[in-house]
Amino acid sequence: MTRYCIGIDLGGSFVKVGLLNGDNKPGKPMEFPTPTVGGSRAVVDQMIAGARALMTKHGLTKKDIVGVGIGTPGPLKISEGIIIASPNIPGMVNVPVRQWISKGLGLPAVLENDANAAGFGEFLCGTGKGVGNMVLLTLGTGVGGGIVVDGKVVRGGHEVGAELGHMLVQPGGEQCNCGQKGCLERYSSATFMALRAQRVIEKGRSKSSLKPVLKKNGSLTAKDINAARKAGDELAGKVWGEACYYLAVACVNIARILDPEEIVLGGGMAAAGKDLLAPVKQYFKNMTWTIAKERTTVELARLGNDAGFIGAAGVAWQTFGKK
Repeated sequence: MTRYCIGIDLGGSFVKVGLLNGDNKPGKPMEFPTPTVGGSRAVVDQMIAGARALMTKHGLTKKDIVGVGIGTPGPLKISEGIIIASPNIPGMVNVPVRQWISKGLGLPAVLENDANAAGFGEFLCGTGKGVGNMVLLTLGTGVGGGIVVDGKVVRGGHEVGAELGHMLVQPGGEQCNCGQKGCLERYSSATFMALRAQRVIEKGRSKSSLKPVLKKNGSLTAKDINAARKAGDELAGKVWGEACYYLAVACVNIARILDPEEIVLGGGMAAAGKDLLAPVKQYFKNMTWTIAKERTTVELARLGNDAGFIGAAGVAWQTFGKK
């Protein structure tokens, strides 16, 4: 009899739920809107309802399910199954999400940071499949990270490890919301890359083709930056290049500290494909050591937004065993 783990990926807009069997083959996920009213109880009830709907759709009972993995943004108390806070989801403060979901479904559950889960998903079924050590950098609103060493997620001694977006790439640089100055997130995330271009335009320091885009939309996106860059816009080229440069700085640091087989770039910015990968790889090549051959490679993620639920289910398999 085939058995499964359920992976739940909690996002600010959607709850995604899906199945992963014992051979690490994922099923097609289902999505449900994340409630914006009703507080933490409404959010967790939606996660429970989504898991039940998934089981019903596939004709599964509790006997068919080994366990449930829950990937959520943090900070978290992973070992206690508690969401300490979730800045993008109102009311999610000190929520015993693992306990509530386990009780609601009558199944064992485990909690994991969403970026860790995405990293583990890519390791199991995506770009990292078949390697022993892999690091994921998720590039979007911020910069997240997931580290897999010897096939296991690295959480750190205080369960807040792999916050790779908050490694310092420019000491004393731009103020980050975390309290540090010069974090990778402030230099290579989609949000802050667009913000840097916007600030230059608003100060009247550039005649960039992005100016009418900013005037029309009220803000810029990383996609706007890349489109303008490919059309020859000087400001867009500079901002995009700087983001890739600092991302490569981070990759060199990761390679020296962890020596993974692969560093994988995911998140919304990864949709730019070679426009992102090629300059990052070139900067990486220019900066990495020459004392020995560089064997860590930088690649693009393959699973897109499905990595989170796959990785969460994979953590459940590791936690509760392939019975």
